[in-house]
Amino acid sequence: MSTVGASPVDHRTDVESRVVSDPNPGETAASGLRIALLVALVGVVFWTLLVVFLARARYAGDVRGLLCIGEEAYLPAAFETVPRAGPSGYDGQQYAALATDPFLRDFDTTRAFDAPVYRAGRILIPLLAWLLALGHAAPAIIAYQLVCWGLGLAAVFLVARWLAAEGRSPWWALPLVCSAGLVAAMIRSTPDAAALALMLAALFLHARGRYVPSVVMAVAAVLAREASYLVALAMALEELRRRRAARSAAFALIPLVPLAAWHVYLRSVLGAPRPSGVSTFTTPFAWVPEKLPLVFDASGISWQEVFGLLAVLATTVALVLVASRPSAWAAPEFAFLAFGALGLVLTDRVYVETWGYARILIALPFLASLLAERQRSPWRRWSVRSVALFYLLAGLMMTRWELSSALGGRSVLAAVRGPATAAGEPIRETETSAPGARPLYVLPVANSRGRAGARWQTWLEVTNLAPSGNRVSLELLRTGRAGSAALQTMIVLEPGQKKVWRNALNQLFAYSGSGALRLSPLSGPISVTSRTANVAAGTVEAPLAQAVGEESAIRSGEKAIFRGLSHDPSHQEAVRTNIGLLNLTAGRIRVRITPYDALVRRLGHLEGDVPSRGFLQVDDIFAQVKAGAVSDGSAVVETITPGDAFLAYAAVIRGPAAPVTYVFPERDRP
Repeated sequence: MSTVGASPVDHRTDVESRVVSDPNPGETAASGLRIALLVALVGVVFWTLLVVFLARARYAGDVRGLLCIGEEAYLPAAFETVPRAGPSGYDGQQYAALATDPFLRDFDTTRAFDAPVYRAGRILIPLLAWLLALGHAAPAIIAYQLVCWGLGLAAVFLVARWLAAEGRSPWWALPLVCSAGLVAAMIRSTPDAAALALMLAALFLHARGRYVPSVVMAVAAVLAREASYLVALAMALEELRRRRAARSAAFALIPLVPLAAWHVYLRSVLGAPRPSGVSTFTTPFAWVPEKLPLVFDASGISWQEVFGLLAVLATTVALVLVASRPSAWAAPEFAFLAFGALGLVLTDRVYVETWGYARILIALPFLASLLAERQRSPWRRWSVRSVALFYLLAGLMMTRWELSSALGGRSVLAAVRGPATAAGEPIRETETSAPGARPLYVLPVANSRGRAGARWQTWLEVTNLAPSGNRVSLELLRTGRAGSAALQTMIVLEPGQKKVWRNALNQLFAYSGSGALRLSPLSGPISVTSRTANVAAGTVEAPLAQAVGEESAIRSGEKAIFRGLSHDPSHQEAVRTNIGLLNLTAGRIRVRITPYDALVRRLGHLEGDVPSRGFLQVDDIFAQVKAGAVSDGSAVVETITPGDAFLAYAAVIRGPAAPVTYVFPERDRP
């Protein structure tokens, strides 16, 4: 006959019997701790070498490149010198952006997030990084990576230490060093492994009867990643089995309180979250028909996906084995069952590649390494061990692919010397303009999609006013990037010649996105006109605007006043005002935007940085200060530090079908 709480008693009795039978239990414990430390040391050495090599081979030694920032991703000014990794980027870049401004005080921080409430909800690791960096944005990026990596390796040590504490061999934690989920979190700089370490710490402390620190670790884990709440529930269930209702309620409810409080704060800053319209859950194994063709296609077998699928299959078998012994259930078993059940109902969007689902289910191989050694028969032990072993094989294939990609056909020695052209290397300065020929600026320019099916494009006309042939250097200052990362091209004009581009960013730069243009004539003056408009309904017939020069800049001590602005938060109207800023100086500038209503009542203010010689558009300024409907409003834009200079405009968009109205500033007070 079993009793409530039999599982912990069974485990402790097993451990105690091992200790009693050992004539030197103290020496055995010390030996187990030494092996656990050795396993952790192997992980530290392995990952240090791998991270340094990848950073050297791909990003000229800049480890920030492992944030995997997309070429078209918008990020705050602190990222202006971080190497870009490719077209799309990865999730880590968003949490690193949060680390530079965890309380979302700058107007441009949330633009780095694909889902602001979801991303900013995982606050703990970015906040720790920000605190370690003493609130400085640039060091916080490195601190964020170090916290992610350090806690990820701590997760391996915790499993080894736990195995040693139960009288098992800590060497069974060694395969976790290259487990697929840890590989994805380390190479892509995501906080999943850090959250895992906090989950394991909570479970370990709970198993040792240290309940208060266990609750603290559970709170931290939930703030690092919301799925960590499954571990809090697991501990609550064990306490409920022991008929300790008050303690069970504490484990179930306390971790939710700080998370709820943080989301209340996010609601006050960001407003109500918008529904994504995409479901993460479905019926079990509904993803299989979509997945198999991706694994076994005409181009060959993807071994990392094969081993990943085998890991999922092994997890299903282990799930059945663990579930078949309810008398042995304790918090680690409950947690394994919870994460295993979560894996069953994830959609094909999650299972599209091992890099994705291995991070979400990162806890499974770590918990399996613990539970396998608790099984009573060899076949059950090896069945549960296979979860960690298959995730290890998948992780090794992922690492092999990453190394092969970094080598790019070069020898290891050549790769260690660094990339042929360092990622993020500043582009050479353009030729000096001829005397009397001043640069002109076009802002904004776009080739992108917007709200409600809008398609924004820029019509550009450049006319040579010089009596002889002229060359014009064009620099595309991409949104959120420093001027050193500008895309460049050159056009040649005959005397009096005019050239027209209907979609300038696509035709001149083959670029999708937004920004501003800097045009520098090399042999005489030019005339530049443009129109950036929504062309979803066809060609727009609207007047062209003249490009502006640096004489139109707003400088320190001056205030740019925009009048005739509007805002209507209703979905049907979709009226909004955006403000664009182009920094003309060689350093970052800090800008304050203060919106007013029609009665010149201050509605709040926004602050943020604009990258050096970079462009930034602040979207929907009235919505950001939680204003209601505004008609004939205004806004004041000014720099906060001396020596700054910028160009600016306001764009008033009155619904998806109406043409955009551009407003240029006055130097006055509202």
